[in-house]
Amino acid sequence: MSADDGADTGPAGFLLVAAPALLDPNFSRAVVLIVSHDDQGAFGLVLNRPLDKKLSDLLDVDDEVSRDVAVHLGGPVGTDKLQFIGGVEGCGHSLVPGVVVGAGLDELCGAGHLLRAFVGYAGWGAGQLERETEEGSWIVAPAAARHVFDVPADELWATVLRELGGEYAWMALEDGPGSEN
Repeated sequence: MSADDGADTGPAGFLLVAAPALLDPNFSRAVVLIVSHDDQGAFGLVLNRPLDKKLSDLLDVDDEVSRDVAVHLGGPVGTDKLQFIGGVEGCGHSLVPGVVVGAGLDELCGAGHLLRAFVGYAGWGAGQLERETEEGSWIVAPAAARHVFDVPADELWATVLRELGGEYAWMALEDGPGSEN
């Protein structure tokens, strides 16, 4: 997002946390890592929608560790594409310390458990994400490598809200679709 667009969502490398009232089944209780964001729109990957698939179910993977990498549904768009987030510094584009995108599987295989695979993505046209954020559909939060690699998917939504504190911590207690409470 540009500095003059009026929305305080920052550059790529932040999280979007679905507000409790966001009932779209694609995004209910979702946490999205924003990978790209500019005046043309935004692109992100839903971090907390694991599928019942391993990377070896989709690709012929030689690396023993990478075979068992869980595949996540990154969003409702482009579900015929496979993308990766890794924890290997020095390859791809760094979003936040310890989180890279845009590297190939061969570059990331050495990452072992610091590798996530995604089919599909979430995308917004120019100004769409800003409008949705202003309407209260999304809560913006800082991203860290622990959100991508360490926090279990079923705990991520509530964890990020609790980390934000205040009224957001209270939101984490609300029951709703996908709530672990």
